[in-house]
Amino acid sequence: MSESPTQPAAERALALAFDVGGTSVRGAVVGAGDVSLAESRVATRTGPAVLDDIAQLGEQLLAGLSPAARSQVAGVGVAFPGLVDTESGISLKAVNLGLVDTPVAAPLAERLGLPVSVSHDTAAAAGAIWADAGSPASALVAVLGTGVAAVTYVDGRPIVGVSGQAGELGHLVVDPAGPLCTCGLHGCVETRAGARSMLRRYASLGGSGVAGVAELVARVEHDPRAARVWSEAITVLADGFLAVGALLAPGEIILGGGVAEARGYLLEPLRVRMRERAGVTAVPPVRLSALGGRAGLVGAARLALASTGTSR
Repeated sequence: MSESPTQPAAERALALAFDVGGTSVRGAVVGAGDVSLAESRVATRTGPAVLDDIAQLGEQLLAGLSPAARSQVAGVGVAFPGLVDTESGISLKAVNLGLVDTPVAAPLAERLGLPVSVSHDTAAAAGAIWADAGSPASALVAVLGTGVAAVTYVDGRPIVGVSGQAGELGHLVVDPAGPLCTCGLHGCVETRAGARSMLRRYASLGGSGVAGVAELVARVEHDPRAARVWSEAITVLADGFLAVGALLAPGEIILGGGVAEARGYLLEPLRVRMRERAGVTAVPPVRLSALGGRAGLVGAARLALASTGTSR
């Protein structure tokens, strides 16, 4: 956790940020205006190997900076999936990564020589999306990626629940007869609207040659299988949002994450589907975050700077 010998952390303005997802680990050096000076990614491995990958990615990103830029890096922020003890920087349980009670902050700080802050990936991304959207007093902020999660803001405060895990929208059951989810239940939102689930669904229908959701969406207008998968995803997202709306009636819904980069293919069909299936539930305005798939990185960078007392 070394400091620059010539510059206190409070005067430095760059952050090394990581967004650990189900399919890839993204790393970036983030500067003013949340702009990435350098960015890279590797495929996500499970077990302790993922921590080694994060460290190696960080070492590579730091090595690519000029000495002047390297001295500007104040700290490291990691947006990490699963149950996270943010105070101790420990992954309590990350099912998809195969980690239980695993230190994250300490080994990374030792490898990278910088202070490390760890946050739940949804909290980091949603916080960045919410702030970027003008910090509305009442909103449901949804992060759509490999998983599907959300944070609800009431009176400008995030509702995290007694366990800190409020907002696991991806594991809300919308079709009890639906596909088996990794959580052990059937028909969760994530089984149709999660990025990895969509690709599996497309392959099960006989589709091929698609490496990501962007490629799937690009085929929607001319490939009936892609159109079916995307329509199913829109439907379960609509049902999930309506369920939250029936209970909490958020003032608006703001969408971020990699899947939200589908933009027009997502926004208007989702609005229409929600109106079609709303019943007596009020349908709030729905809009897209400008951060898209960078929300996790931006949130992690802001976390790193805030934890070191750095201001831009």
